[in-house]
Amino acid sequence: MFFLILALAQTVHSVYVVSLYGDVYKDVDFFTKTFPWVVDNIGGDISVDYYLLGSGRYSVPQMCALEQMKRNTFLQAQFLKCEAEGTTSTICLCESGIDPQKYQHCVLTKGFYASFASNKYSQLGLDASPVIDVGYKNTVFGVDENWYLKKICTIFGDNPPRGCTEPFACNSTSEFSHRKGVASFNCNSMNDCNLPVTAVTTTGKPYTTENNIYR
Repeated sequence: MFFLILALAQTVHSVYVVSLYGDVYKDVDFFTKTFPWVVDNIGGDISVDYYLLGSGRYSVPQMCALEQMKRNTFLQAQFLKCEAEGTTSTICLCESGIDPQKYQHCVLTKGFYASFASNKYSQLGLDASPVIDVGYKNTVFGVDENWYLKKICTIFGDNPPRGCTEPFACNSTSEFSHRKGVASFNCNSMNDCNLPVTAVTTTGKPYTTENNIYR
């Protein structure tokens, strides 16, 4: 029994919560480059509370989607990057693998998310975006990638994760950030997501619906 308790204690993983304030369609560089890079480094060690700004027409649906991904910061960052890049929201949602019914119910009933996020942002007393809050009056904004990561890493004290001490180089992020994880897929509904579908023609050449070209 003692050994079982000890084993369980050794597997306990502390996750720290940080808050993120920003407009996905306004803070494009942050959500397409900086935030994915930060998450690639320490996404497994933090949980993020999102207070998205801008029009509730898009911020509420985005927060509803993020709510379903709350146990996977990596997937959240991927979804936000997809949105910030201007990709059709339907595609971003399909790739995330969230439950369509739960998402729809949230969007139809959680319109107050917009005003709640706005009120939380007002409490900061700042006129900047994006902002990461790591504690009471302990925020970071308007800096480069390294400083966002360094600020968040202060919450770990003397036991920082490897992503804090040996982070990926900022300028190498583009080398892999375009690669996406797939949370769910349905071969019968791939066209609904506007994903490329490959078939073999009578000429024997593969044909893809992406750009309507032969390969």
